[in-house]
Order: sequence, then C-alpha cells, then structure tokens
Amino acid sequence: MPVLDSTSAKPLIGGRRQSLPGHGHEERLPEPVCFPSGDLFSAEDLDHDAVKVINRLTYSGYTAYLVGGCVRDLLLGLVPKDFDIATDARPRQVKRLFRNSRIIGRRFRLVHITFAGKVLEVSTFRALRDPLQGTEDLLILQDNVFGKPHEDARRRDFTINGLFYDLQRRQVIDYVGGLEDLRRRILRTIGNPWVRFREDPVRMMRAIKFAGRLGFRLADDLYQAIIDCREDIRKAAPPRLLEEILRLMQMGGAHRSLRLLYKTGLLHILLPEVARALDARVGAREDASFWASLREIDRISASGVRVPSTVLFGTLFILPLHGVVIPAAPGAELPRFPEVDRMMEDLLRPAALRLRISRRDVAGMKQIFRAQRYLTASQLKGRQKRRAMGMVSRPWFPEAVMLLRILSAAEGRFARELAFWSEQVPDSPRPFIRKPPSRRRRARVS
Repeated sequence: MPVLDSTSAKPLIGGRRQSLPGHGHEERLPEPVCFPSGDLFSAEDLDHDAVKVINRLTYSGYTAYLVGGCVRDLLLGLVPKDFDIATDARPRQVKRLFRNSRIIGRRFRLVHITFAGKVLEVSTFRALRDPLQGTEDLLILQDNVFGKPHEDARRRDFTINGLFYDLQRRQVIDYVGGLEDLRRRILRTIGNPWVRFREDPVRMMRAIKFAGRLGFRLADDLYQAIIDCREDIRKAAPPRLLEEILRLMQMGGAHRSLRLLYKTGLLHILLPEVARALDARVGAREDASFWASLREIDRISASGVRVPSTVLFGTLFILPLHGVVIPAAPGAELPRFPEVDRMMEDLLRPAALRLRISRRDVAGMKQIFRAQRYLTASQLKGRQKRRAMGMVSRPWFPEAVMLLRILSAAEGRFARELAFWSEQVPDSPRPFIRKPPSRRRRARVS
C-alpha cells in the first residue's frame, strides 16, 4: 500500500510540519495534506451505515468525516473495529436528524446512533484549548467547547489517530503528520506528550495498546513522558483502566503491551502483585513461561477466538500463584484447599478493589484456579476423579480448559491432560445465570 511503502516515489507529506499545541511555537495557518484514497482502500471497505450517516449530515448542510482509528486501520490494511464520525453539527442537531440516536457523555457530549445492535459514535469538532493556562492540574474534566476540523484534529491523542476521511472527495485529510508516522510505523502524540498525559493519564495506556497491537515504535519523547508521568495514572477512573487492560490483552498485542507496561513501571502501579512476582523471578523458568503464555493469548486472539476476561486475568495472576494452583514441577505437592483459598483471596481482593474487577470475574478466576488442581493432575482416583468429572457440567469449565491450554503451550507440559479434558468440553456450554435471592417467607408464629 503506497501510504506505508517507504520506497514509494509518491510524496506522502507536502509542505512543512505544522506547529502543534503544547510545543510552545506560534500557531500557523493550518495546511492540511490531502491524499487520494483510491489506491489505498476500496469504498467497499467502509461501513454502509456510517456512509448513510455521513451522507445525511452532508445533505443537511453539515461537514462530516470518518475519523480516528477506522481511517488508521483502513490505511494499514486492517479491518476497523468501529467507524467513528466527526462533524460540525452540534449534538442536538445530530439527534434531530436521527431518531435512533441518543446523547451521552458529561466531559464531552457525543451522539450514539444505533443500527441493529451496532453503535456509531458521532462527535462534534472540538476547539483548541491552551493546556498551559488555568489550574496547575491539567486533567480535563469538561470539554464541550466546539471548533473547526483542524482544531479537532490537533485535540486528538496521537498523530495516527488524527486523520480524517472525506467521503465526498474520496481523500484522506492530514493536519498533524499522521500519514508520515504511519509510513514510519512510529507512535507520536499530537503536541507535548507530558502535557497530553497530564490532561488524560489513560492516554499512556492507549499508547502502549497501539504500540503492542500495531507493532509500532514509541517515539523517544513519548516513552520518556510515560516514565515521568506514570504516577498520574492513579488519577484515572478505575473502570477506564480496567477496560484498557482488557483491550490491550484482547486485541493481539498482549505480549508486547505487557512488556511495555512492565518496562515503563505502569504495571507496578496497576498490578503490583504481578509486577513483584516478575521482579522476583527475572530469568527463572516461571518468568519465561509467563511471557510465553501471553504469546499464546495473542495466537488465540489472532485465530478469531475471544479470550474471556477471567482467562486473561487468570493468565496474569497465575505467576504469583505458581506452585499453589499448578505444580511447580512434575510430582510436586500442592497446598491444601483452605490455604489455597486464603492465598487467592489475599492476592485477588486488593487488585479487584483497585481496578473495580467485578465479583463475577473474581469468582470465575477462583473457580478456574481451583480446577487446575484436577486438570493438571497426571492421575486421579476415587473421590478426586468423581469431583473432576463433575466439573464438566459447570459453566466455567470451558474457561478452565482454555487456561490449561495456555499454560500447556507456555510451560511445555500437560499435553496429555489437555488432550483428555479438551474432549470433555461440551459443544454448547451452559450459560452462567445468577440465581435470584430466595423469596420464601418465614412461617408466621401464631
């Protein structure tokens, strides 16, 4: 694809690189780079509902572009997960045009348009703000000041996410040098990374997610800014952090992303239990198997299989529980269940409170951890065998076998046990349904 080919004779970026907010340079008149998309991707790659929304907004007299990750992924030859739209129409104006829409958000109002279970996100162009004025804390709490396309592009987090696609003219519009960074496969912030991370600390997680998923290199100043600003991650809302951890592990970049989290020190803040276990096992066999298990998660994700959150977190927390829920070596004895339950509670409870992990996921992790005691056993007799076979009907049993599959690939053992238990996984596992509380009334005493 020409936009990514470093040997291409076509000039990708014309003119001078624009001054960006936070760099301390005088703002110049924006000079966008417009690049025809005909030889980059086909119109058939676009979402039909997104095309309908843009056409209706354009017909009504508004400007509307595809923006962000969908444009980036189309240029990289990937299948976009979402198609986001940016427009100069205000949220209430968009809502009047689409009956199947609703306005959401407090910090920045957005419009969600629903099509048969699919949601398209429509945002209004945001105005530039001076990050160096006002309070010392740069954290953005409210952002409903609307502006023009070139301002909105420079308000976005990374250059590769600041690209617009003009459906009417069939061209990519670049105000921030994102096309050049896509070609060089480098991740840069739009503006001063220290300022951008203080505005929204979750951007550090997003940077690592994109680097891991796309295989991009972090720019030197961006990498240093993550190290300098990592303590600010404590200011982010726990649900957002939990969501980003799951995303960076589910999107095919778990191994590379966790490496970056560990190297930058973010893992020591988000999951200190896992980070401490890694620190204590550097160079050991458990350390190598931990990273190998993340590569196995990437392989499973690449095959199109979704890895459940309980298995993802189970893969992380299995390291500090190595030798507790699975034998450290063939024939090694494991602690008794009361001691195992106490160790799991001491490990999982602080992490669950810190990241707001749901009770259901914590309970699921405990169940699949307990199951490994039976699944990894070379021989089961009597009551143990009956208990093990009783697990097959449990709703969490397929997840326990998936964790066993990851551990087997990472540690190079349990192959025979995995083959047996994989055959026991039901074709249609019973869904987990929480039982309602009992409503039986106590007998009245006459």
